[in-house]
Amino acid sequence: MSTVLWANRLSDGAVVSDQSDKYALHKHLSQLDRIATAAGSPRLSSWCDMIDLRSNVEDLSLPEGMTSTDQWMAIDGVWVDASEAVRGLAAVLEAVETKRPRFGLLRNDCDAVIAELRESLAFARDAAEKAAKFNFSVVM
Repeated sequence: MSTVLWANRLSDGAVVSDQSDKYALHKHLSQLDRIATAAGSPRLSSWCDMIDLRSNVEDLSLPEGMTSTDQWMAIDGVWVDASEAVRGLAAVLEAVETKRPRFGLLRNDCDAVIAELRESLAFARDAAEKAAKFNFSVVM
């Protein structure tokens, strides 16, 4: 089972996920954090919520009255204003598209990283238009 990132927005207490597996972003998160820092943006990992992953790995029970990890994440999750996510994702995407760094030793995942950054940026823009919050959930 692979571990991936999903982009989410929080609006009016409800979590909406793009449910699109971002394998390359998760795999190369440390490198993307370095690129974000160099671009003067927050680290992408600072927007990653671990509730779903911890729930699966540690076999945690949902808090009483909750039926999904999304409900738990809505209350106790890691969230950022979507407008901040738009600025950060745009800066990282621009740096990656301009410099085209190598992602990976055996094969270069640069094109996959760019595609997933573009998809995440579009989702964050939509969330910003709704004055929502944004995060990446780490999903297993």
